[in-house]
Amino acid sequence: MSQDALSLYRRMVQGELTQRSDEPGLQDLLDSSLIVRNIFETDLYLVADPFQVWRYHVNRERQGLAESLARMEAIEALFATLPARVEAGESGVSFLASKDDANAEIIKALERARFRVFTSHHMVRPKKAMEDSLPRDLELIERGLALRTIFVAESRGRDGEAMWATEVTRRGAEVRTLQGNFRRMVLIDDAFVVLGDYTRPASAKTGWKVEHDGMLAFAAAVFEDQWRRAEPWMGGELGEAPTETVTTPMTRSILSGLSRGRTQASIANELGVSTRTLTNHLTRLYEQLGFEPGDQFRLGRWWATSEERHLG
Repeated sequence: MSQDALSLYRRMVQGELTQRSDEPGLQDLLDSSLIVRNIFETDLYLVADPFQVWRYHVNRERQGLAESLARMEAIEALFATLPARVEAGESGVSFLASKDDANAEIIKALERARFRVFTSHHMVRPKKAMEDSLPRDLELIERGLALRTIFVAESRGRDGEAMWATEVTRRGAEVRTLQGNFRRMVLIDDAFVVLGDYTRPASAKTGWKVEHDGMLAFAAAVFEDQWRRAEPWMGGELGEAPTETVTTPMTRSILSGLSRGRTQASIANELGVSTRTLTNHLTRLYEQLGFEPGDQFRLGRWWATSEERHLG
């Protein structure tokens, strides 16, 4: 909003009547619904109830988020309907019949990689596997590639992942951990992704190589959502949040869901935590903000204007 609009709004709140339709900032205030025309005297303007205006804009944003989420779910539903096997190269999707097939494709793609390698592992990695992959991953960092990795939360207590995280983060890579279930993938540049095979049991060693532009964009969006909800892991420890920040990635995910009208139970299910764990996160946030426990209305108003909603 322009400075003219803010200045005019302050004067109108203090009782100044505005009649000039060309008053600087007037159109901005009309567009934002902060002021309205007097229905009895159309050349006069009145200050609207700011709470009603706030609720109008929040509801409109919620509707936009709901529509965006519906589109994402439609894309995921479309992906789930792909046939169990697609011949190599057809529609940019290829079936990987074994772990060796997947590794061979990943190695070829890494040789061509130019700017980023993002991976997420939803199972604990063996120590030997971490030791074997370390030289290759350090070489990727030396080549100037951005390296991001998401491990399961249990990895923090295991030697293999802790050793690997310490070495790669010292050289500029980023590592995070995420509680609950999430999607495993290897995303290389904007050209290649290997996904787990969700047409079979979770223990299956099969997968899919995807080079279709639409599916690549969807996979990147899924990874970004998981990354946003994950906790930073620097050399085996949680990264410290800025001192002025009261939320965590977990509480931001919870608040984002609540702002879209989601229930606590559905949010907990999406995040892979119990409703009790979710409630504990909210309770700590109420205490930090000095709000009465359970005052979701006040918490919602704070979240709607907080800069922390823009954090990852």
